[in-house]
Amino acid sequence: MRGSKTSELRALAGQLEAAVDEGIDEARAWLASEQGRRYRAIAARGLILAAPLIVRHPVFKTPLGRFVQIAGGAMLIVKVAELLRDWEPSVPATLASR
Repeated sequence: MRGSKTSELRALAGQLEAAVDEGIDEARAWLASEQGRRYRAIAARGLILAAPLIVRHPVFKTPLGRFVQIAGGAMLIVKVAELLRDWEPSVPATLASR
């Protein structure tokens, strides 16, 4: 009885891993599409505009948060937004042929 449950759990874990891998590949393919590029640009603009408000979030009142503020928290958020905007995801070969 215990062996069958273990093997069933392993099978479910394998299916979960395959589903997550497929979802990640499809998300990368969508982000590489024209619509995904537009979405990334809009998300980056939103982050850049919201950076001053994000830095005022209560999480930045913690010691680590204060360190991030001193290090230029808003500038770090803007840099992440620029990286998001300029990122060109690679499309997996299995999805490129679809």
